Amino acid sequence: MPTEKTLDLRGDVCPGPLIQVQEAVSQAERGDSFLVLVDYPLAAESIARWAEGEGYAVSIGQRRGEWEIRFRLP
Repeated sequence: MPTEKTLDLRGDVCPGPLIQVQEAVSQAERGDSFLVLVDYPLAAESIARWAEGEGYAVSIGQRRGEWEIRFRLP
């Protein structure tokens, strides 16, 4: 059964957040969705770019210096 996984990576800087997202995705199942929270702009960019490159539909929201990145595994 698909689940939503939240990764709160605020306070971490590159390349840590991207590596943690990649590890979580490698252990996920089809249909799982992710909410990734970051407060480092380069982390938001690199995670979104990686997820789009993997073919995931990505949505990004920003508020007060924090980003929410959402995507779902096919």
